[in-house]
Amino acid sequence: MKTEERESYTLAAYVWYLWEKRFGIILGAILCMALMVVYVQFLAREKFRSYAHLMIKEPRKFTDTERDAITPLSYKVLLLNDNLLKEVRDEFCKVTGLSPFPLAIEKFRQGFEVKTEIVKDTSVKIEYSPVISISADAGTAQFAQKLMEIWIRRFMDRCGDILAREADFATRSYLDKAENLKKTLTEKETTLLKMRWELPFRIRQLTAKEMLLAPTSITWEFREERPSYYKYRDQNRVDFSMIEPATSPAMVNGLEQQLVQVEIELAAARAGNNPSPIASLEAKRNTLLEKVKQTNADIAVLQKDTAELEARFQTLAREVTSLRDEYSYVMDLSNQADVEAHGLTYSNKGDGKERSDIIILSPPSLPELRVFPKKTIFCLIAGVVGFILTTLLFIFEKFMKDGKALLEKVDSQ
Repeated sequence: MKTEERESYTLAAYVWYLWEKRFGIILGAILCMALMVVYVQFLAREKFRSYAHLMIKEPRKFTDTERDAITPLSYKVLLLNDNLLKEVRDEFCKVTGLSPFPLAIEKFRQGFEVKTEIVKDTSVKIEYSPVISISADAGTAQFAQKLMEIWIRRFMDRCGDILAREADFATRSYLDKAENLKKTLTEKETTLLKMRWELPFRIRQLTAKEMLLAPTSITWEFREERPSYYKYRDQNRVDFSMIEPATSPAMVNGLEQQLVQVEIELAAARAGNNPSPIASLEAKRNTLLEKVKQTNADIAVLQKDTAELEARFQTLAREVTSLRDEYSYVMDLSNQADVEAHGLTYSNKGDGKERSDIIILSPPSLPELRVFPKKTIFCLIAGVVGFILTTLLFIFEKFMKDGKALLEKVDSQ
């Protein structure tokens, strides 16, 4: 209980001490305000800010979904580009008679500001307001307005038709891509056409070799119904049939069948002890064996070549189909981009008001109030700071006096 009473007495003592020093606290606040008045009136460099508003026209909708539309963030980068700001600085210094050397580009950029409203929808997309607010700071109101006018004019001349250029570039890119696809497609179609004639020829060669080795009977059947004319007017439909052609006598027996026949004759001659035809039959058999062996080798090579040719033909046919689809798609994109590019007319009237992509909603304004320094706000802040500092100073003085008195009392005891 005694500790709480002692603390209450101490707090009251500090409050009473500050009350006694109230005129000193007020004097400290007034002194800080006076110093701030001197600073803002004579030492601080004034700044005026000129504003303007630009509106970006609706981006063109291309059929190619992979190409992103140009957003206000892209224009922000272009507005604060070093090369553009260097041109603005040089022209501004030339018009106003200032020296460009103290205006370093890094510090010069700090006087410009670009803002736009962004609405974020994380589930779908990010939407941007088409209006861009820009501002520039200068030492006088006239300089601020002139700086903004130079900035906007330079920007409109350099980047005011960026969508038109982008659409024209897209058209050229698509045309170049289409030309390359057309060249590749023509080469592959030529190769495919050659293979289309070569593949049936290889198949016929393979069939001829197989028929030479072991022919089979072929049934030719051709039926067709045609409308009746003249001779068959009383009938509605007439059947036409193709007669099966007679098999060539030379192709009745293949090499294998001939070899079997020679083997039988040779075996019969040996069994009958008839030496006269044995030599001729053996020679004939050896000849037939060599022909069968060579024919089988030729068939194996032709089968391999034909299989490889068929595989290449199928792969090439799929590639040609894919290239045709891609070529049609690229040509559609090129036509669409060409239409959009012709719809973007670049208007350069010399007035700095409008281009194919951008409209100036409000031209640079002549500022009436400076943005720095704010005399009233700065003086009020200085007064509050002076009040707090002076109060802390007197509290510290009271604390030091009480501490000194306590030490003297302890020493005396």
